[in-house]
Amino acid sequence: MRKMMLAVLVCMYLTGMNAAIADEQQAVNSTNRVQWFTEAKFGMFMHWGLYSHAAGVWKDKKYYGIGEWLMHRAKIPVAEYEILATSFNPVKFNAKDWVATAKQAGMKYIVITSKHHDGFAMFKSNASKFNVVDATPFKRDPLKELADECHREGLKICFYYSQFQDWHEPGGGGNSWDFPNNKEKFGEYFETKCKPQIKELLTNYGPIGLIWFDTPGIMTKEQSHELLDMVHKYQPQCLVSSRVGNDVGDYTDLGDHELPAEIIKKPFESLFTHNDSWGYVWYDKNWRSPKELVQMLVKINGKGGNFLLNIGPQGDGALPEMSIRTLKKVGDWLEKNKESVYGTSYSAFPELTWGDCTTKPGKLYLHVFDWPKNCVLRVPGLSCKIDSIKLLDGGKKLKYSSEAGDVMVKLPAEMSDQMDTVLVVAYEGDLKVDPVRTIMDGCETTMFALDAKLSGETKTKKISWMEEFGDWKHANIVEKWKTEKDAATWKFRAPKAGQYWVELDYSYPSKSKRQEAVIQLSNSQQLLFETKDTGDKASHFQPHRIGVVDIPAGQVEMSVYPVGAEDAFINLRSVKLIPFE
Repeated sequence: MRKMMLAVLVCMYLTGMNAAIADEQQAVNSTNRVQWFTEAKFGMFMHWGLYSHAAGVWKDKKYYGIGEWLMHRAKIPVAEYEILATSFNPVKFNAKDWVATAKQAGMKYIVITSKHHDGFAMFKSNASKFNVVDATPFKRDPLKELADECHREGLKICFYYSQFQDWHEPGGGGNSWDFPNNKEKFGEYFETKCKPQIKELLTNYGPIGLIWFDTPGIMTKEQSHELLDMVHKYQPQCLVSSRVGNDVGDYTDLGDHELPAEIIKKPFESLFTHNDSWGYVWYDKNWRSPKELVQMLVKINGKGGNFLLNIGPQGDGALPEMSIRTLKKVGDWLEKNKESVYGTSYSAFPELTWGDCTTKPGKLYLHVFDWPKNCVLRVPGLSCKIDSIKLLDGGKKLKYSSEAGDVMVKLPAEMSDQMDTVLVVAYEGDLKVDPVRTIMDGCETTMFALDAKLSGETKTKKISWMEEFGDWKHANIVEKWKTEKDAATWKFRAPKAGQYWVELDYSYPSKSKRQEAVIQLSNSQQLLFETKDTGDKASHFQPHRIGVVDIPAGQVEMSVYPVGAEDAFINLRSVKLIPFE
C-alpha cells in the first residue's frame, strides 16, 4: 500500500512538473514569437479583392463609405456577386513593386486580405472554388507571389482572414438576404471552409508573421482557441491577432481608426486607412498627408505600439499613385530617423504639447512637431544625468540648461524637418522624470478623461460610434456624476504663472436638462457655468469655453463637478487650457 501511495505521489509530482515546464515553454515561445513584432513598429495593411474591382459602385450607384462592404451594403445576391469574378483580371499586379513600395516606406511587414467578408479567397484554395485561381481569368495566386517576394526582401508576410463573416456561404456569418438561417449552419462552414483554408495559408506559403483574424461574431471561446492552437501547431512562431475573439490572441489590435489613449505596456497595433476606405473606391480622394502619417506613427510608437497603415490596391492590381508618392516621403523621413522608431519603447513623459517621445536604454528621442516660437524646448521634469543632446539627423550638438526642474534646450532658428524634427538625449544611470503633467509656455494643453482622478460615483467609459459607414470614432469619457462629491480632477504643473481659457469638450444628450456646474482650482478660483445641449447622441461632442483663470506657478489641481445633476450630466471627453493672449 505504501509503495502504491509513493508511486501515486511521484506520478502527481511529475505531472505537475511537466505542466510547469509546459507553461514555462509556452511563455518562452510567446516572448520569442512577439519579439519581431514589437521591434517592427510599422506595417502595411492591404485590402484587396473582388470589391476592389467594383471600386465602390454597383449597378451605377455609388456606395459612400468603405468599399470592401459593398456586397453587404448593396445586398448583392451570391449568384450576382460571383459574376464579378469572371471579369476580375488584375494584370498590373506586380509583387516586386508592392514589396518595394512597402520597403521604401520603412514598413517591416505586410498584412494582406486572403479572404474578406465576401468569402472570395485571393489564393488557390481546395476548400472552395470561389478563389482567384479557379474563378477568374487571372489564374494566378498573387499571395504566393507576394509571400515569395517578402521572403526574398526580408519583410514578414502576414495574412488577414475573416473567420466568422462569409457572405458567400450558407453557414458563414453576415448574409441574411440569401441565408436567413445561417447561424444554424455556422459549425459546418467553420469545419469545411474556415479551418481548411487557414491550414492552407499556414502550410503553403512558407513562414508567416501573423494571422490577422477579424469579426469573431458568435464564435465560442473553444472555436477561437481552436484557431489559435492551429496556427501555433503549424507555425509555432506565427502570431495571432486579438480579433480571433473571446480574449484570445498573442497581441491586441485596437478598434479601426483608434489612436491609443494611454501607454499600453503589452504588444498592440493601431490601424488606419491612407484615405477613407480600406478597399479601393475610385472616388475616395481624402488622403492623409506624409506629415500626418509620420506624426501618427510616432504617437502610436510613443504609446508603445505598432502603426498598421492600410493601402487599397486598385482592381487592376496597381497601387494608387497618391499612396506611392506619400509612402516615399514617409520612408525618406524614416531613413533619416530610423533609430528613433525601430526597436523603441514607449514615452518616458506624460503627454507633451510640442510632440512625443520614444525611448531606448540610455536614450530619449524627442519628436518635435511644433517648433517653439522662442526656439527653446522645455523638456519637463527630466532630472537624470545628461551626456549630450543632439539633432538625430546630422548629429549637431545642442546647448541646454535647467530651469524649475525642467531641461531647456536651445534649438536652431528653424525646424530642420517640418514633419518631425528629432532630438536624441543621451543620459547615464536611471531615467528620472516627474510624472506630473506640465503645461508649456504659450501652448494649448489638453487633459483627457483617462488622465483624471475620479471621486464619488464618477466613472470613465469608452464609447465608439460610426460617423460614415465604416468610419469609426472612439472616445473615453467621464460619466455617472450627480452631486458635488462626484468630481473629475486633473493635477498639473505650471513652470510660470499665466492666464488661460478653460474649455470643456463634452456631449449632453437632449433628454437632460440644463444644469449648473463648477470648475474649481486648488487656489480657490472658481468658474461657474451652465451646461448646454449638444444634441441627442452621446457622440455629439462640442467644445465650450467656460472662462479665464489665473494659473499660478507650481503644482495645480483643477476639478469639474456638478452643483446637483437631476438627470444625466455631461459626458466629458477633455479639458483644455488655452493661453489667454
